[in-house]
Amino acid sequence: MKKLLRYVGPTTLAMSLAFTSTAMANPQSKPNGPWVEDEQNLSFSSFMTNEELYSALEKIERSSHGKMELEIAGYSNVFEPDNYWTEEEKGDPIYLAKFGDNDPDKKKILITTQIHGNELVSTEGAIDLMQKLAAGGKEVDEILEKVSIWFLPRINPEGAMNQYDGEWYPARYTHQTWAPEALGLPAETLAPWYYNSDGSERAQNNDGRVVYGVPGYDENRDYNPNLDFRVSDYSASEIADALNDQDVWKQDENGNWYEAHNGKNSSDYGGFYVTAESRIVTEVFKQFEPDVYIDVHHRGFNKLSEEDNRQVSIQVAADVAGDYTDPFSGKKYSVDKDVLKLGKQVNAVAHESLQRGFSSFGAIQKYPKVDLPGTALGAFALNDASIMLIEIKGQSQTLGQKQIGMLKSTVSVPIYEVAKKLADGSIHNVDPAIYDNIPEAAFRISDPTTRGDF
Repeated sequence: MKKLLRYVGPTTLAMSLAFTSTAMANPQSKPNGPWVEDEQNLSFSSFMTNEELYSALEKIERSSHGKMELEIAGYSNVFEPDNYWTEEEKGDPIYLAKFGDNDPDKKKILITTQIHGNELVSTEGAIDLMQKLAAGGKEVDEILEKVSIWFLPRINPEGAMNQYDGEWYPARYTHQTWAPEALGLPAETLAPWYYNSDGSERAQNNDGRVVYGVPGYDENRDYNPNLDFRVSDYSASEIADALNDQDVWKQDENGNWYEAHNGKNSSDYGGFYVTAESRIVTEVFKQFEPDVYIDVHHRGFNKLSEEDNRQVSIQVAADVAGDYTDPFSGKKYSVDKDVLKLGKQVNAVAHESLQRGFSSFGAIQKYPKVDLPGTALGAFALNDASIMLIEIKGQSQTLGQKQIGMLKSTVSVPIYEVAKKLADGSIHNVDPAIYDNIPEAAFRISDPTTRGDF
């Protein structure tokens, strides 16, 4: 397999160093694996292709007896309200599955999966939940009477079906080339910082990178607290100045990196809505105005604590964005305290729903503290949605389809319990301190027998 070691810049280095002290110890976990080894066949046969996903969604709609309504929210290369095209072809459809209408008297949950194309289990878990809701029954009917639940599964369909050397190799990024002149900007304008110019992805076991050669974006950095932000609404000089204003990192006399300049084209600011996918998701969010927004991701491996060596099943987060000032308009955004309280209660319910004796299901940590206004969760939290981030253990290149049954449950079970408690109102009796007391992210691990930390 062809590999490329990519340049590690100061920002990446700083993020990596945050894990170094615990990672170098290679703590063991229970279970101690499963690990995908370097020469092992990395199979994705248990996961749905795009076509299989579309067929599954249509089948669920038919079997739901009217409970679910399926529509196409948009296409990966076009956002029709703006007539915004990124390629000549429409691209792949992004489906919206609606359980319930947009009744303002009902509680509302919006769920997105696979904003990163290589986070495959997230969509499979959402499909399991949709099947449960479509099957109905007394409890489900009571939930759907009070709560509308909308799903946008696999919102990065191009990255999901990415190919490398003629094989299916899901990638984090969308497929789209930076074309500043098409946006009315000078040709030399720098791309958004989250642009993957060489079309590369982490290799199996994170052993370097493979280059599949299709540029694209990290869609989960393309959002903006100004949900109506469009490059075309500002002068070319304003946008170009912002894009050309990147972070500057320097080294001190001891060789330590520090941020000498905080640029507007960085993770500290909102994204530029250059992808059709982010615009589509945001349009649904604006129409639906959900009380709760849930985004499902994947991550690495951790053990729970120094004393508890259970391997962490998921990490959760209710807070991913701080106060924000729009660099163009000066408008200020903040997370409402009641919105944050409900977010903590939602995440607390998720934590409690997986406590099953002393199993790894219940080994849950809080995601590391971040301030990311350019993520979907960050932007939507700053627009009055209580949020839950679910980070499932393992990436496609480090876990493949291992433990898929268990990991799907770490998606479907917590979200179902949240919906149930929203429906009967008991979620407001949940103590937010349960969330506050969830162990912080720590003790990152990898297979100690074959390779170093990733």
